[in-house]
Amino acid sequence: MIGLTGNYEVKVDSKGRLRLPTNLLQQIGETEDSQYVLNKGMGKCLRLFPKKQWTQITQEMSKLSYFQNKERDFLRYFYQMATQVELDSNDRILLSKRLMDAVDIKDEIVITAFHDVIEIWDSKTYHADIKEPENFADMADEIWSKINSNK
Repeated sequence: MIGLTGNYEVKVDSKGRLRLPTNLLQQIGETEDSQYVLNKGMGKCLRLFPKKQWTQITQEMSKLSYFQNKERDFLRYFYQMATQVELDSNDRILLSKRLMDAVDIKDEIVITAFHDVIEIWDSKTYHADIKEPENFADMADEIWSKINSNK
């Protein structure tokens, strides 16, 4: 599933249902089933995980120790908002009020997909928070040089 791309502006209906864009579903692929996990992401967004990806992440999380304070706190926070969701016959998922409130989602949203990440943002928050950094060219030079030096 690595290689996701795209930004999609969509609306949440009055019942909190969000239709996933066809193009995004095609990128996720036919091999995925209709089950997902929706969780709070980094920042003021939600993150959507296909069930297979969520299973891989939870396997990695199982390496953390419940007996280490920092790791236990991280695990608690990471899992506290995780919610299983399933596509309905119209390719919609239900956003719970709790998750919508956690990231201030109203009705207009932006879904952004990159690498293996699917984020769901309130449209106003997204356009206020996600802007091209003034030093984007410098960032690109630094990051590309790190990538190229690892080859």
